[in-house]
Amino acid sequence: MMYQVIIVDDEPMIREGLRSLIPWEQYGFCVKEIAKNGKEAFELYQRLKPDLMIVDIRMPEMGGLALIDLIREKDSTIHFIILTGHADFSYAQKALSSRVDGYLLKPLDEDELIDLLIQIRTELQRHNAINLLKEKDQLWQRDLLIKETLSEPIDEKNLMPFYEKWKGHGLLAERYRIILVTVPESMDKVHASLSSIANEKKDAIPFSICTFNGVILFNDALHTEKKVAAYIQSTKGYGAIGATITDPADLYQSYEEAQSLLNQTFLFEEATFITKDLIAGVQEHESEIVTELSMDHYVESLSITITLGQIESCQSQLQEFTNELIKRKYDSQQIKKNIVHLYSMVINRLVLNDSRKLKSIESTQFSTSQIYDQHHVHAITEAVSDRFTELIHLVYSGGKESTIKRMLDLIKQQYDQNLRLESLADLLNYNSAYLGKLFREHTGEYFNTYLDKVRIENGKKLLVNGYKVYEVSEKIGYKDVDYFHRKFKKYEGISPRTFQKQQTAIK
Repeated sequence: MMYQVIIVDDEPMIREGLRSLIPWEQYGFCVKEIAKNGKEAFELYQRLKPDLMIVDIRMPEMGGLALIDLIREKDSTIHFIILTGHADFSYAQKALSSRVDGYLLKPLDEDELIDLLIQIRTELQRHNAINLLKEKDQLWQRDLLIKETLSEPIDEKNLMPFYEKWKGHGLLAERYRIILVTVPESMDKVHASLSSIANEKKDAIPFSICTFNGVILFNDALHTEKKVAAYIQSTKGYGAIGATITDPADLYQSYEEAQSLLNQTFLFEEATFITKDLIAGVQEHESEIVTELSMDHYVESLSITITLGQIESCQSQLQEFTNELIKRKYDSQQIKKNIVHLYSMVINRLVLNDSRKLKSIESTQFSTSQIYDQHHVHAITEAVSDRFTELIHLVYSGGKESTIKRMLDLIKQQYDQNLRLESLADLLNYNSAYLGKLFREHTGEYFNTYLDKVRIENGKKLLVNGYKVYEVSEKIGYKDVDYFHRKFKKYEGISPRTFQKQQTAIK
């Protein structure tokens, strides 16, 4: 560390000679400026705040002693050396009363000046060391006060001492807010980054508590808040901001809210600054949810859209399912478990009526651990969505098949589901009447007729295998046994029971 020096003398040769005579840096000093009189020197002092001034006594406009007295009114730590051609005892006496470090006569003895510089450097080092210790102690006391404030409510009997301490550390303000930060860096590095941000405007105090780093924002501090948000963005971490508090004794409330928000990181992608409004937006209308989660509905819907090759619709339904889990305030493990369950059931549905597809599906690597290993719900949704898209391209390659062939494939696989032409038309972005016309032209049958015939054919196989009529009705997609009875008789001319008896007699 180099200590700054200003040389003040009205003789140019003295000023320049003194600057070049001494190897200043060798003794830890650096001559920053020179001045020709006390007035000019005072202006330099105000701007530079030097550690040492070497001052002539007699100068125009303002002499050296007057300059020293003027500075001493505000600064008790600066060092002075008087350099003069007048060996007047009264000057020396006056200099001593102004606490100067040395009184040197011209012509200058270089060794005398060097000895003084060494003494002053030692004193400056000692003073700086003491100040550093005091500053560290003050910071430690301040950090301890902040941790106590954020840990629990302040006891009423301790409020007055608390406010005095808060004031003593210069922490009083009209409003306060807490920002907590968690980023993929060490605690010390995060604290250093937040300290750098806070020091820009001096409107925030960084702190570390438990596993969290954060800052206390004073009053508005919008610039600092934006800088912290930018830091979170750049490090792909998370941040959360608590409520505004007017009484520092209640600051723990803002801290607890920020901590609660930061516990919701699973709901958001990295680089998110979480606020109470953001959480409310994600979990809106949760109070309106009274029904149980319909897993079967989403399994049926997703298996249909995958079979039809509708990537966007598949992604949309998966996101809708995830949003349902979030609205119900499921925790991260519950969300992961439900999405894994959904994925497994969809795969089972896809291969149930066409086991050949199982080999194709198993040929591509995908483990449910890829879901459990994700750190936020958006990454889970993206992973499963990519997997479903992969299956569409691998198994159902809609781009290579006609729309009607994909519909026939769907009916073949999922005839037992609630298949409706209108719903399929919406998924395929067709007008339902036009899609029905295309289907009839390709198959020679109306959609409902074709579906009924596929169901009846599969129902006949079940009847032959000994299933009861009501069991067959449910397995092929007719929830009403009487309705199944009418349909069967329409297409086969006899009742399901009569058909079963006939087949039994033939055996």
